[in-house]
Amino acid sequence: MKADQRKEIETNSLVLAVQKLRERMTGRTLYYVVGTVALVIGAILLYRYLTGERSKTRDAGLLQLVAANTPEKLKQGMEDHRGTFLGSLFKLQLARHYLLGEGLPKLGTDSTDERNKAANAVAEARTYYLELTGELKQEEQPALVQEAWHSAAQAEEALVGFPTAPGGTDSRGSADKVIEYFDKSAAIFPDSEPSKRDKAKADKIRANKDQFVATQKQIFAPRPTLPSFEQPPAKGGPLGTLPPLPGAVPPAPKAGGPSTSTTTTTPPPAAKSGTTVGATTTTPPPAPEPKKTPDAKSPDAPKAGAKGK
Repeated sequence: MKADQRKEIETNSLVLAVQKLRERMTGRTLYYVVGTVALVIGAILLYRYLTGERSKTRDAGLLQLVAANTPEKLKQGMEDHRGTFLGSLFKLQLARHYLLGEGLPKLGTDSTDERNKAANAVAEARTYYLELTGELKQEEQPALVQEAWHSAAQAEEALVGFPTAPGGTDSRGSADKVIEYFDKSAAIFPDSEPSKRDKAKADKIRANKDQFVATQKQIFAPRPTLPSFEQPPAKGGPLGTLPPLPGAVPPAPKAGGPSTSTTTTTPPPAAKSGTTVGATTTTPPPAPEPKKTPDAKSPDAPKAGAKGK
């Protein structure tokens, strides 16, 4: 009985609360509630739409970065995404290409033009890396910042002793900046192995700076020109003068030309009919007819009656 009464009381209380809410939500209050709910739903939908569009844009940029396999495409990506973290990634990839693809591997070539092109590529990579040290620091990417300082130090080190003009005594790189860049790279993760190696490299150059500069200048000193070992072309063509074919008649000297001594050569025996010598078929001359000699008459046999005489 008590349960039924309790249930009836709860039902009546719920009905009473609904009635009071309906009374309060009449007029402007109802419009406020409905409008607030509509705004919340609209804000959620707008947030989801903008998030989806941003994700699509980011994915398209990453695909563009993966497909950028030339300096021109990387530069275009830098312009398309300038001022963003994705634009910094395009610049980082371009700096890697100039330093590790077109710079350091070709800096020791013997060709002066190729060596100058490689030095220009290293200098351009150094500029990009120094710009990235500030851009990536704002994006809170310490690992990439360390790579930028380390690579800038490598580029600076490679240009120490390289003159700005052929035969010059100046240098496109500075040993002091090499030490500075390696120190900044080592300061980011001081307990890591790459940082310890950079610190050791900076200390080694700092202790032997004059010898380091002298060695670099010796590497890029002008090299003597090696003599040419090319042989003159053979007379008569690449195969030289070929011997005359058997049975071939040498050409007669031109009229008015310089007289040349001629030697009589005995031609080789005639080849058999149908024999091909080189590219010429020779026919032997007809053999002379043999002379007819009279047959020797045999002595007459003695007649039958002579014996009896």
